[in-house]
Amino acid sequence: MSPRKKKTEPDLVEDQVVSADPAPAEDQSVPNEPVPDAVEPVVRHRDDDILSLSDQERGFTEDSSEDVKWNFLAGAMRRHVVLTGIISGVEYLESANPICAVDYCGIRIVIPARELFMQSWPDGEKPPKDLQIRLHRILGATVDFMLEGVDSKNHVAAGSRRRAMLRLQNRYYRTGRVKEGILVACRVIGVGGNRVSVEALGADVDISGSDVSWRWYPDVRELYSAGDIVVARVMSVAEDPDTGTFIPKLSIKAATRNPDEVAAEKLIPGSDYFGVVTGIHNRMIFLRLQAGFNIKTTSYSMKEPPHKLDTVCFHVQRISPETGMVYGIITRVIKTNKLR
Repeated sequence: MSPRKKKTEPDLVEDQVVSADPAPAEDQSVPNEPVPDAVEPVVRHRDDDILSLSDQERGFTEDSSEDVKWNFLAGAMRRHVVLTGIISGVEYLESANPICAVDYCGIRIVIPARELFMQSWPDGEKPPKDLQIRLHRILGATVDFMLEGVDSKNHVAAGSRRRAMLRLQNRYYRTGRVKEGILVACRVIGVGGNRVSVEALGADVDISGSDVSWRWYPDVRELYSAGDIVVARVMSVAEDPDTGTFIPKLSIKAATRNPDEVAAEKLIPGSDYFGVVTGIHNRMIFLRLQAGFNIKTTSYSMKEPPHKLDTVCFHVQRISPETGMVYGIITRVIKTNKLR
């Protein structure tokens, strides 16, 4: 019998969203890594069993016995399967380096901090300050990992997120599937410092506040939190010559059209509009007009500035055709926020 011809994947169009498959295909293998065993034919089981491709890929449920769960994990380690879990804890032991506890279907998987990110640091030293901040913000994030060791007798398992990331990068970046202009599905792995940290197909990326949203906000945590899924547009892709890893530049904002472009066409200079103050930061007042436009201004004609959630009247003075920015002044408070 002649070998089966391998299917080729179609070229990605500009606005196609690329997301990681639940389990990598054979072409994702990391260099010098053993090739996984061939998939077994479909096997029939009892009516209450899980329909699956093979016994090796059946997985388990919460009602499965402990032996079934740990036998599955041992098989997943032998076959180099990429699994997905939720970071439930960051633990600091007597040693300098913390560990992360990952919840995989109710089973605790331990990932050392050195295996959580791509960065390295000298043995015996604590993680660099920026990585300590990332560890602080990663609780609740969904991450991929590969098992490094499974002790079925004592019910202990350890994994590596770094290894799973390298596998995903080999599949999506090294093959050119991730390129400038396309959309990618990303997992939020941390929020803070006016930026969103995401994992995009095996690459950790910090998205600055200016690339997060078209709307104005005082704190990015009002928009996203660890564990969220976002879609971002790839602005560029670069390869680090020292590590061989890929570093994309992403923009969540660029993945959608600016809603203010359409809304600005409905506003007439010299007119007054109803709106609500959404936030105040460093004397800048953020305002959402009922007409569907976001305003930021430092100008108001009252003795005191309005407060957050106050309903106000905004007088449009002019609209810049080049930038679409709307300029004006808050003339009065229509209704005060009762929860001041």
